[in-house]
Amino acid sequence: MAVQLVTDQLSNVLDDTLRSQIVGNFKVVENALNDLDAAQTTLNSNQDKINQSLEDIDQGLESIKNGNEIRDANVQAIVNILAKYDVPIQIVNGKVVETEEDE
Repeated sequence: MAVQLVTDQLSNVLDDTLRSQIVGNFKVVENALNDLDAAQTTLNSNQDKINQSLEDIDQGLESIKNGNEIRDANVQAIVNILAKYDVPIQIVNGKVVETEEDE
């Protein structure tokens, strides 16, 4: 939307025409500022939503990371327990594998 202000066409005489042209310009500027303010409010609201979504994603990723660490610790504990009972098992490249008896 192009904003049209009265500029070169301003009256040279201090009369009602000049006054109405200046008031008209102020109304156009006021409307444009109100539109900008509304747009800024919308942008701020959208930014808040985006930030909250990113925070939720970060929390979800942290939860997954913690869950993976707990799972890995549990798997390692199980392997350690089985190894105490001479079960031929170990973790190789992050996987539980059966080993030969003589390893």
